[in-house]
Amino acid sequence: MKILVVEDNQDMRNGLVQFLSHQGFAVSGVANCEDGIDAVDENTYDAAIIDINLPGKSGFSLIEYIRDQGYKFPMIAMTARDGVEDKVKGFELGLTDYIVKPFDHKELLARLNAHLKVFDDRRSDVIKTRNYMLNPEGFEFQKQGTVIELTQIEMRIMQALMRSHRSLVSLDDLIDFAWGESPDMTRPPVRIHIANLRKKIGDTDYRTIRTIPGTGYIFNDSDSVGKKGN
Repeated sequence: MKILVVEDNQDMRNGLVQFLSHQGFAVSGVANCEDGIDAVDENTYDAAIIDINLPGKSGFSLIEYIRDQGYKFPMIAMTARDGVEDKVKGFELGLTDYIVKPFDHKELLARLNAHLKVFDDRRSDVIKTRNYMLNPEGFEFQKQGTVIELTQIEMRIMQALMRSHRSLVSLDDLIDFAWGESPDMTRPPVRIHIANLRKKIGDTDYRTIRTIPGTGYIFNDSDSVGKKGN
């Protein structure tokens, strides 16, 4: 797992990088908010440990940027400030946890591991088949590594279909999952959404999303599937 450490005190930063590296993490250390922004834009991290009192822009600015960009990984703030206002501000910006300096590295490690476990449990909701990946939490859908933009309804339809890979999803079940209890959409145009999905994924011969007339749909991500549907 890859961890970002943002701390302007060089001795503390190097100490954290060394400690976490000895625990088996891949660790990057930077000294300010701007370098932190560059780091998260250029790399994929599983967690970040961020000092609040950074030179220039504060750690709060980095926390806000990370969440505004849609990154979901846990963030632990470390600071000498222990006021309620700072803690509240951090959590409102999307902070996961808060540890006050000075602290024991073992306590930080325990907190980090706990949050990583929760994060991993959430990421386990990611659905992968041979050519496709769907991440409901991150609202991301990919075909062979290329991101395909889906609407919210399309995302939920694909989620239902991919979770039942190679098994029938009835029309009623698909509607219940994708639309829920929307009173103004009791008869959603499922066929239109399916047609749009086929266009987006290049399913021109209806091999990936098969229609079972009068029954429902089957998602089958393989090169040898059944006959062309409707």
